[in-house]
Amino acid sequence: MRFGVIGCGYVGMDTAIRLKYANHHVIATTRSKARLGELQELLHGAHLLDITEPDLDLSFADSLDGLLISVAPTMKGEGYSSVFARGIRNLTHALRQRPRQKSLHITYISSAGLYGDQGGASVTEDSAVDTHSPVNALLGAAEELVLDLSSNQFKICILRLGGIYGPGRDMVSMIRQAAGQQVPKYGNAVTAWSNIVDITRGIYFAYENQLEGIYNLVDDMQLSRRELSTMICDLDGLPPVIWSHTPSPNERNMNARVSNAKLKNEGFQLISPSMLIPTTAP
Repeated sequence: MRFGVIGCGYVGMDTAIRLKYANHHVIATTRSKARLGELQELLHGAHLLDITEPDLDLSFADSLDGLLISVAPTMKGEGYSSVFARGIRNLTHALRQRPRQKSLHITYISSAGLYGDQGGASVTEDSAVDTHSPVNALLGAAEELVLDLSSNQFKICILRLGGIYGPGRDMVSMIRQAAGQQVPKYGNAVTAWSNIVDITRGIYFAYENQLEGIYNLVDDMQLSRRELSTMICDLDGLPPVIWSHTPSPNERNMNARVSNAKLKNEGFQLISPSMLIPTTAP
């Protein structure tokens, strides 16, 4: 398989490395000249690409079988609109201009935070997303731009992720370190979580099964921040975390139990059903 990765952050880089060591041909992009040499050494090819700039050169994508788009604001002072409005618009426009008609499967990384504050109720991919938050409105519009590519040339799969944990993001240790301290977040919010290993496996699963449409790629844990932290601290005999923030009505806040049943019904099996269960990456 020839696979491309646009955006080599935590998710994109892990995916690129895992696919390469599974003997696939992997090409990645970065907008950092400092990282270009590193990627060229690690992968089969790398290109400078800044999706916020017009007239993108995506000629490297002509020979690809699969493409991952995993982008986020990374430049100092950069806003969500530059990436998820102008950037995704530039990117989808450039993809439409591809000279080759070969079918391309695209996996686009999005966020389960789009569901917003649902009062802790259960949500699925068919549930309405939050349009009150300006950030969620941008993320939702970006999803629509990518989904609009769907055609004989493009198969589009959107993966909505929760908060990401894994190597370098040990959330359980972070919660232990916060024991007895005030944390300025809303403790009663139910949040979704995703293990990096399951994310990279899910991206390949989406390509391998040519999935189309929107899927929640989250683990099975559906606890509030307070419930999760109390459980971890009680096990270690630590004082509880003090959650000291109450969100305002206009504030972006996720509070929903996100279902992963749709992806599981396709045959996907989680390696990490919860950050509370130790796992060994394959």
